[in-house]
Amino acid sequence: MRFPRALVRDLCDLIFPPACHLCGAPARPGQLACAAHRLPRAPGGPRCGRCAGRLPPALPDGNDCAECRRRPLRLARVVALGDYRDPPVLREWILAFKHGGRPALAAPLGRLLARRLAAADGLDGEPVLVPVPLHPLRRLERGFDQALLLASEVSRRLDVPCRRALWRARSTPPQGEPHAGGRASNVRGAFRLHPEERRHVEGRRVWLVDDVLTSGATAEACARVLRRGGARRVSALVLGRAARSTIAAGGAMLDTAAP
Repeated sequence: MRFPRALVRDLCDLIFPPACHLCGAPARPGQLACAAHRLPRAPGGPRCGRCAGRLPPALPDGNDCAECRRRPLRLARVVALGDYRDPPVLREWILAFKHGGRPALAAPLGRLLARRLAAADGLDGEPVLVPVPLHPLRRLERGFDQALLLASEVSRRLDVPCRRALWRARSTPPQGEPHAGGRASNVRGAFRLHPEERRHVEGRRVWLVDDVLTSGATAEACARVLRRGGARRVSALVLGRAARSTIAAGGAMLDTAAP
């Protein structure tokens, strides 16, 4: 005998009341979070069509921002779940996931990221997901690779291939640390394409997956390698879009969300 899906869901909610994945407080049925920690489905307000940065309210959605008119990112497009700082709820989730030792948060975050990519019409052109790689030593310290967990969850939900096509040729200081130097020079030459992965990205639309995009230096360094490997188009799929204004004059990010 088959039970209606709605009935099964109601019974599960009765036996196991829904709770916020972040803090454990009661949540409404079908919700991933309580009212205080509800995540956005998309960034609010008009957005730059290239980097997903905020635009002045008077400009139409999809225009290029002033930064992209001066120096466009070497990415076809950026799709983000929301702003990293405003409202601050997404930042709480990212910090708990990445620095709080909570890899299980990849499931709810990846679920929303998959919805965001599908809603943004990002599934055309035979897409493939490529996580921005961690250096093995950094992964050993953290215990997991946050970008790989997110990409794997998006892949599972959308049935889009996820390939670990890139590797870090050298360890780099976290972007934003005082001794890291310029953000672009910090990651220049840091990434390589696995030779056996070339056939999986050649002629394909690649979505780089990461947690936060700020200056775009890391994503651009990865995109450069992927395009040399034959990728037709490289875009970025991230949880948080941090404004470039959060970078100090010396290149340091005024936050703790550096990779």
